Amino acid sequence: MPLTRIARQLVILCAYLLMLGASTTLRANDIRDWNLGTDPAAIILSFDVSGGQRPRSAEGPLLEIAASGAASARAQQPGQPRVTVQLSAKALAALLDTVVTELGALEIDTDAIHAAIAAADKPPLRIADASTTSLTLTLGNKRHSISVYALPQQASQHPGIAALQRFHEIARHLREKAAALNTPAK
Repeated sequence: MPLTRIARQLVILCAYLLMLGASTTLRANDIRDWNLGTDPAAIILSFDVSGGQRPRSAEGPLLEIAASGAASARAQQPGQPRVTVQLSAKALAALLDTVVTELGALEIDTDAIHAAIAAADKPPLRIADASTTSLTLTLGNKRHSISVYALPQQASQHPGIAALQRFHEIARHLREKAAALNTPAK
């Protein structure tokens, strides 16, 4: 086999391996890959569903996570104390990887969602007692917030709005995490 043909195949193989490696290294596998700032008590993720028929804003957000990995969830029953656990560095990195990397929370723009809903072929929903779903991420010196009124209903009404669907998936994931914190270990 001529040397140039071997060299060309080697270049193709290296390019393939580089592309394969790039797709697997975009995920943050270690908590040190995330810029969480220097204050371990700083809240890096705050998720809430508020308003609607049963406002519980006095009991704090549905889920809060500090840079240290301290995760706090609103109790399932009104008046009960918040549930707080310590996430491992691996669990915190996995949560951030899902919300930020896989589901692209930092690329979701509230104004763009509202504009897409307004421009859709179906009118925006007007529900008097619907809740507002909000997420705030603070990573390093960057703060990003998303807020959508009547998220489950809007997502059902507008399946073609990709950012709305991603935020709906993020909300589902974070609700599951909050519920898991409220489930006693067996």
